[in-house]
Amino acid sequence: MIIPSYFQELASSQSMQFLLDASQQNLQQKTLWRKYLEQGIPQVSLTFDSAIGRERIEAAASIVDSDASAPLRSRNKLELYKGKIPAIKEAFKMTQDEMRQLEMLKSMNINGTNNALISFLNKDLQEAAVSGDKRVDIMLLQAMSTLKIDVNATNNPDGVIYGEIDLLAKSYQKQGVPTVWSDSATADPISDIMNFTQWVWSTKGIQFGVMTMSYDMWLNFIKSAKVKTWLSSFFNIGKGSSSFAITLDNVNMALTANRLPIIDIINHVSHIEKDGKPTFYKAFDVNAVSFMPAGKIGKLFNAVSMEKLHPVESVSYADFGPTLVKKYADNNPLTEYTEMEMNAFPSVDVDKIFILTTNVVKASFAD
Repeated sequence: MIIPSYFQELASSQSMQFLLDASQQNLQQKTLWRKYLEQGIPQVSLTFDSAIGRERIEAAASIVDSDASAPLRSRNKLELYKGKIPAIKEAFKMTQDEMRQLEMLKSMNINGTNNALISFLNKDLQEAAVSGDKRVDIMLLQAMSTLKIDVNATNNPDGVIYGEIDLLAKSYQKQGVPTVWSDSATADPISDIMNFTQWVWSTKGIQFGVMTMSYDMWLNFIKSAKVKTWLSSFFNIGKGSSSFAITLDNVNMALTANRLPIIDIINHVSHIEKDGKPTFYKAFDVNAVSFMPAGKIGKLFNAVSMEKLHPVESVSYADFGPTLVKKYADNNPLTEYTEMEMNAFPSVDVDKIFILTTNVVKASFAD
């Protein structure tokens, strides 16, 4: 049986929505997707074909000779693209032992005790509020660096396993390099960037505002002997000294002066919990350099929770962006719960994202 929670008893003067609104800016800074995506208007339902784009999916059929047989498609993939996107959910439970500790604090009747108790309960509230955003970040970073989203047993151990969700980019949007960038002695990242951006502009008519890379790739980039030589020639023209600082600001200054996209570094590690133990997961492909337009690159498609349309008595609710957060207690056994639900999927403009795979050797660019 659902009964009023501790939170409702202790925070009668402070609603959940008030507490989340008061810390909204701080909470939003804990995640990435708002930097790259607009938040879409909530829908009643959400499917893969609405988020990826029905026109893209329907246009993915092959063009063949009129006398040729139709190429077979994977039925699982077709069903995936037509299927409903499952909800993102998480729950935090307060045990009876923790409740007893709260009761002891309440009985002490010391000034400020009630605020301390509210703060304690608010911690779960904030964790629940941002947990859906963190899942969106994983999917977004995968899409940006691989043009696919991979929901697997490693990054979603206690949820649905879809495998790879192909965002239907063209094969030419991922290209290799003449020399892998981990070869600091002979790799030439600047020439690779110049040649790649010029090839995309001249053959596809697309220009970029930013190139996004992992921090691991940034370390390879600045170790390159040819990058150091290029920066030295830029910063020391007419100077006797050849010393200069290799910083992101200095590199981006030189790139901007040469009409090249600036570098945006992704240094992001996701916390995944499996069987109560934390594991750490890098969603952005460490070997990818993703070239994108500056600013927003897509939209977060989201659907309203049915529980928001039909709230349950004795449950407290609050909204954090597209996430519905709720608190309630169960009396068998007495347990306090904080839960979240988000129905969302990042939809990126994949046609305008091109990738250099810096660990794959390819002599020239090709369609």
